[in-house]
Amino acid sequence: MHFFQFIYILIYRAFYILLQKKKEAAFAAKYIKKLELQFEGEFDEKTFKKIVFYYSLKVPAIYDAFLSLHRRRTFQHEKERLLKYFICSSVFDNFFDRRELNDEEIYQITFNSNQYQPKTFTERIALYCHLDILNSVKDKTSYLQVLHFEYEAQVNSRKQCSVTITNKEIEDITLSKGGNAVLLCSFYLDILHTEAELNCWYKLGNAIQLVNDLFDIYKDVQSGLQTIPNRVQKVDELKNYYNNFIQQVKVEINNIPIQSSKKLHLKISLMGICALGVVAIHQLKNIETKYNGLPKLNTLTRKDLIIDMEKFSNIWLWLKTVYFLSKN
Repeated sequence: MHFFQFIYILIYRAFYILLQKKKEAAFAAKYIKKLELQFEGEFDEKTFKKIVFYYSLKVPAIYDAFLSLHRRRTFQHEKERLLKYFICSSVFDNFFDRRELNDEEIYQITFNSNQYQPKTFTERIALYCHLDILNSVKDKTSYLQVLHFEYEAQVNSRKQCSVTITNKEIEDITLSKGGNAVLLCSFYLDILHTEAELNCWYKLGNAIQLVNDLFDIYKDVQSGLQTIPNRVQKVDELKNYYNNFIQQVKVEINNIPIQSSKKLHLKISLMGICALGVVAIHQLKNIETKYNGLPKLNTLTRKDLIIDMEKFSNIWLWLKTVYFLSKN
């Protein structure tokens, strides 16, 4: 890939994502308001913004990137499925994190949906969205299997509040939670995915979860949540670990049986996501160098650990990383 070709695609993708994100955010807000009227309630502001943000970003950044392999963009009914998924995932996060429902109730609303009797606004709207999605996906058996893996990962993630959890347990939870959450999204498209595409969705989910944990180090340390990044002792070990996942994503992209030139938009988009983790690890490395060894993370300030992606140095590092990751 030539440098100027990379710059052209990157600029095109950046402007497309920014413009499309604004459009999708407006659609999502209007759609959610309609559902709120239908189900006679309102989401709290934090949940409302979370749904709109993740939906409006992932349609242009991930969905349209994968669909570039099939020479089209996301259809409207596919967008509605994805929006309903983010309504479900955000509400179910609240069920787990705020303990609005116990694990058995969450299991029943998810897997015995037709018999479940909702008691609150959020239960009613989540049940409606979940059933609507379930009735529209083509491969219900595989979808429910992935959903079950995601449910188990969410239940097991409660162990991350305990310092006795092992590194292996943290890794298993992290990879399953991230991989299956993103893999679920592949079911909402009206296309037949190759095995390599499905593997790519899953590996991307692994990387996204690691990126989220890297960007949330300060918050997670303060709340006592045990994650892969906040248990790090040597940054180079974390760097090698994370780079391995980037390579796995690249391998799966390369395995997709389509001409390499037709995968550039997808590759640059996914490497753009992965490069965020590289920026976060670079900041940890600077801390390690400054203190001649990585100090305990709970002794560091918010300013030390928060990654500011508006800083020129971080933007420049991100750009360079995306380019080098996308080259081969």
